[in-house]
Amino acid sequence: MKREENPWSKGIVLICTKCHKSISSKLLEEEGNSADNLKMFLKKSFKESGDSSKIRVVTSSCLDVCIDDTQAITYAGTDGDTETFAIHPEKDREKILKYLHEKID
Repeated sequence: MKREENPWSKGIVLICTKCHKSISSKLLEEEGNSADNLKMFLKKSFKESGDSSKIRVVTSSCLDVCIDDTQAITYAGTDGDTETFAIHPEKDREKILKYLHEKID
């Protein structure tokens, strides 16, 4: 088995794609899958701030944190720190972005 170096230096964010099914469309303003929308928002934000090489943002299958009307995300740092959140994918995106910036700075 060949071991590869991480393509990111600080951590990875996993966003559950299955959660979209449990979020009422009345609670969402954007079209499309809430996980993909959140992923694109975070990736764009990290690229604009010059931090895209520090953190990877990807969608994932079920993270097994099923709470109606929330989006499950997990941050796993390269230091072994792992945290999972249940957030609103649109209303809480600025809060989670700020939190992630604090983790990678």
